[in-house]
Amino acid sequence: MATSDTLGVIPRSQPRGLASVHVPAGMAGVLNLSEALGPAMTGTGPAIVPIPAGSSQIVDSIIEATKPDNPLHPIESDSIALVVATSGSTGTPRGVLLSTQALTASAEAFGRRFGTNSRWVVTLPVHRISGIMVLVRSWVYGSPYEVDPSVGGNRPFDATTFASTTKRAARRCAADGRSLMVSLVPTQIMRLLESGQVGIEALQAYDVVLSGAAATPQPLLNTLREYGVKVVVSYGMSETSGGCVFDGQPLDGVNIALGSQQGAEPGRISISGPVMSAGYRLRPDLDAVTFVDGRLMTHDVGRLDGAGLLHVLGRLDDVVTVGGVNVALSAVESIVRHHPLIEDVAVIDVSDMTWGSLPMAYIALRDPHTNRQELEQEIRTAIEQRIGRAATPRFFAYMDRLPMLDSGKTDRLTLRLRASKDVERSRATNNPSVWVASISDSA
Repeated sequence: MATSDTLGVIPRSQPRGLASVHVPAGMAGVLNLSEALGPAMTGTGPAIVPIPAGSSQIVDSIIEATKPDNPLHPIESDSIALVVATSGSTGTPRGVLLSTQALTASAEAFGRRFGTNSRWVVTLPVHRISGIMVLVRSWVYGSPYEVDPSVGGNRPFDATTFASTTKRAARRCAADGRSLMVSLVPTQIMRLLESGQVGIEALQAYDVVLSGAAATPQPLLNTLREYGVKVVVSYGMSETSGGCVFDGQPLDGVNIALGSQQGAEPGRISISGPVMSAGYRLRPDLDAVTFVDGRLMTHDVGRLDGAGLLHVLGRLDDVVTVGGVNVALSAVESIVRHHPLIEDVAVIDVSDMTWGSLPMAYIALRDPHTNRQELEQEIRTAIEQRIGRAATPRFFAYMDRLPMLDSGKTDRLTLRLRASKDVERSRATNNPSVWVASISDSA
């Protein structure tokens, strides 16, 4: 097992380079990254940045943010092993600098919490931090992994295929005595539950089911626990080498503070510890405002309960002003998401000359035949009663499925880019709701 004590920076006469690693969908991408990861971690090879086989726009944005294979831009420090592009769910990706020491510290702390004698099933894209950390943990522990055929969007994620991958991995675990672990996003978990017994039994086979990359709704957690699924909610980001808080409890060495205090009052979450990023690729301006006195200043708001467990309440940057009233869009979204007729929801704001901003809800229904007018009235009533009239969505747009990034997060940037067109359609028909046939629908 590789440890942080055995991994050092190899002296070199030339600055260490940063190499791009092509990560296509499927097994080939996982193998490409796995092959490059070891030399990057030990320092015998260049630092690496995974480049997915996505659209040219996505690839170009990652290359622009990270500038690999460019001798004019050597890596900031020889200690850096990996540069990970942030998801860009609301803007331009940033290249996060992760050292061998930080990645190893994360894997070691995770292993102390959950065990190192494990076998992982890889389901998440390995150019994103959640998928990368599965491979990092396997490398640090010297443990094997299985690859689900859907990885990286190689094919749609479905319960039958996932169950087959799980059974194969479980048989091997039974033979060599390893525990079985998987990292999933909430959308994947919901699809497994909706598939019925096949998906539920697959989830029940795991010793650890990590749920992360996006907020995990409490009703989903309740259902999983009713079925006996060993689900663990992960909180973290690229800047913290992935998950650094699990079920509210920080990993060893990770410190959580709220605002300028460490008390129980809600506040801005800041994080420090050995898992921290060394900063952003070629962005000292961002480093100066994001990493303050050795702490990562997140854009999340949280509170600590009586047991010292962290509860993430929402984001600082989702607060908008509606007619002079501050409205937290995450709070609106949480109320809408709990409605039993709603499959998924994203609440954004649209500009308004009179009110400044207005909330708008993009919704995927469980049943497309739902009476939308009645649903909207129920939503408005619930929101008005709980957080005030200013927070009620003025516009509703319905879709079969919300657009998703390959990281498992809702593609809010795409929704924002099309929102003005949907609002125009709504106003033209004097109807607060519109149906969006597809994300490219602009009629």
